[in-house]
Amino acid sequence: MKPIIVVSGMLLAEVLAPSPTLAQVAAPAPVTLEQALSRFHRDSPALALARSRFRVEAAVSRQGRAFANPVASLSHEDLGDYTERYLTVTQRVDFLWDAPGRARRADALVLGARARFQADSARLVRDVKEAYVRAWESREGLALARRTDEVLASILANAAERAAEGDLAGYDVRRLEVERARVGRSLARAEVELAYAEERLAALVGEPGVPRLAAAPLAGSAPVPGAEVDVVSLALSRRAEVAAARAAVDAQRAGASLARRGMLEGTSVGGGLKRQSDGKDGLFLAVQIPVPILDRRSGAADASRAALTGAEAEAEWVGRAVAIEASLARARVAAAARTGALVGDRGLAEAEELLAVARLAYEEGEVGIVEMLDAAEAFTEAGLLWLGARVEGWLAYFELEQAVGGLADNLEQGVER
Repeated sequence: MKPIIVVSGMLLAEVLAPSPTLAQVAAPAPVTLEQALSRFHRDSPALALARSRFRVEAAVSRQGRAFANPVASLSHEDLGDYTERYLTVTQRVDFLWDAPGRARRADALVLGARARFQADSARLVRDVKEAYVRAWESREGLALARRTDEVLASILANAAERAAEGDLAGYDVRRLEVERARVGRSLARAEVELAYAEERLAALVGEPGVPRLAAAPLAGSAPVPGAEVDVVSLALSRRAEVAAARAAVDAQRAGASLARRGMLEGTSVGGGLKRQSDGKDGLFLAVQIPVPILDRRSGAADASRAALTGAEAEAEWVGRAVAIEASLARARVAAAARTGALVGDRGLAEAEELLAVARLAYEEGEVGIVEMLDAAEAFTEAGLLWLGARVEGWLAYFELEQAVGGLADNLEQGVER
């Protein structure tokens, strides 16, 4: 044999040899949604970043209510035969009338920072839940594609034997091969989608490196809140965005009050001890009061009032947006529930039974290739419909859960830890 032929044969064998696929990679151990959320709260860098921002804002806000330190000075005047020494202590006293306003502003800013962190946390929690559902959907879709591929492979093997015996036309065999190739392409895409979904879930949870995190099957259909639940009232009372907007109004109101008294900023009192070289010494007292002649802080006061008006308008707009979001989420949950009721919980099981009956009928020669392909396609469509309805229900529920600021007590919405 010539060397070129040997090399070509080796290359051909390598190409035709089965290569490792994503499906052959060791599957990660599945975790429940509660376990994924627990890992997220412990390991997520995105949550750690949001928590760090909150703590920075809270610390800066608390610093804003601190009192000014007294200033001590020591001076010495040498006039030749005569010297004087001064020990002076000066303290700003504008905090006496500014302290309540500064405290209110600091408290409001801390509340606003906490509310923004809770909003960020709730958004990240929903991202984890959505990624969890998508990972579960991808694994179920891959299992569905594998099941269809297994059925078609079995039918194709049987058809090849019948064609070899002259009992089946070559066209039918080729049609089965094309159909299996189409399902094989869907299977390959499903493997890639599963890898992406599980890697994304692991990244959101905060697993080190770039691992994959598998989602355990979701138990049953998503819950549907009763009609008596007032989602708009819940959203307006629980949503962190509404609390943050209200805190911003309180902070601006306190700031406007401080701006009106800003013309006396810098008022201080001082005193100390004076000692002269001639032996005379004693105490002295000094008072410094700004004289608001050239600058009466009117611009700062007007700016504060305008900022307060803007904060009130933003709070009103946030409230309306939250109410609309809650109503829309409720409508999506209701629509998903209707779809789930039409599909039913036994949709996939019934499709599996019909496929088994069709396969048995085909093996006994009671149905042909076309009918068998229709049965396989019907099984796939029924499985995808059932899976889509289940996924849509859970995603709609998680959307409503975030929209109202939390529905289930066992699924955390984001808190400072």
